[in-house]
Amino acid sequence: MKITSCQYTISFLQAGTLVRVLLFAGIFICLAPTVSSQTTPFPPPRQIQVFNAQGLSFGSFYTGGTGGTVMVSPTGVRTSTGSVVLVGGMTQAAMFIVELLPGRLVNIMLGSDVTLNRVGGGGSMIMSIGPTDKGTSFVTSGGHPFRNPVMVGGTLFVGNNSSNPPGNYEGNFSVTFIQE
Repeated sequence: MKITSCQYTISFLQAGTLVRVLLFAGIFICLAPTVSSQTTPFPPPRQIQVFNAQGLSFGSFYTGGTGGTVMVSPTGVRTSTGSVVLVGGMTQAAMFIVELLPGRLVNIMLGSDVTLNRVGGGGSMIMSIGPTDKGTSFVTSGGHPFRNPVMVGGTLFVGNNSSNPPGNYEGNFSVTFIQE
């Protein structure tokens, strides 16, 4: 069994009552080696390799008097509840690429809820990771280039403007891939 765990930084910008949430794919730390040759088609990797290919983005929205949630599905569809109004902006699920020999079982463990804190203090939000398009496990597919995309959605719990004042919020979440 090999476990690969990745930790990612999420931050969002809030200007006035307009909020933009985006997980930047470029700022992450992967705790397992992920260097592989992208030009040599064979042999396929025997040990799991995970790459972050796309960040999670909640797009732009603003909150009303009661707050609510913003959800991004594994297919990138965004919805909201409560008094959260979706405005636009880029919305997408996070995408991880798992490279491994075909026919191997990979379990996915999503990290616990994350608190995003306002830079400079004065507010926080909770973000929940998941679900994935693969559920909690999948079997790797065959054929070159031995890449298996895993799409991950999330839910952001947004308070009203008093509890979530405009500003930058930051936090981390983790996704663990376990090769059986």
